[in-house]
Amino acid sequence: MLIPLSSLQQQSSNPRRHRDVVRSTIVTHKRSLLLAIALLGILHYYRSARFGEQSQSNTKIIKQGSVTSSSFLYPSNEAHPYVLDYNTNEYDFTKTKTPKVIEFYDPKCGACQAFKHNYIEVAKKVIEERPNVQFYGVSCEVYRSVCDLYSVKRFPKIIVFPNGDVSNGDEGIEVPKGTGTIYFLSARLLKALRTKEEIDMDASKLSAGT
Repeated sequence: MLIPLSSLQQQSSNPRRHRDVVRSTIVTHKRSLLLAIALLGILHYYRSARFGEQSQSNTKIIKQGSVTSSSFLYPSNEAHPYVLDYNTNEYDFTKTKTPKVIEFYDPKCGACQAFKHNYIEVAKKVIEERPNVQFYGVSCEVYRSVCDLYSVKRFPKIIVFPNGDVSNGDEGIEVPKGTGTIYFLSARLLKALRTKEEIDMDASKLSAGT
């Protein structure tokens, strides 16, 4: 049987057309894939940029909000009016001229935390005898620069200013916390709080007695 020439030509052309279609489809898919990859890359870039901005913003918030209630040992509801936790707005010991006792502490220091109750009780006892004395606590975690002014290297550190002038840290009298009772620390502080006139008077009494 004879096959028409046109039919043979059509059959021979079909595989070529199929290959062309396949190639065209592959090229189209490749282009689509490359376009999708490019779009994903752009999307990832913008997401990373936004995440970076958000991270920086969160870091700023953390830094601004790093001072919390746990940064202080003597909040007003626990220690006021006997011990005032230093701050530059309300309880600034540099703005008063009254005799004062200042404890420099680190809120994370175990010894400072253990001493907290005793310091408040000592303040009560001393103020009973000397109502004009002010007791302060200074958080060196928050006010590091203030603690540096008074050469605070260990915690807790207690400094007494009998005349109330804190402009010169050298005029302060460091009183050891010690390991004794509230009574003994109160006695040490009362002795350190004596004015020059009181010291001279005591010396005169001793001289007269001898």
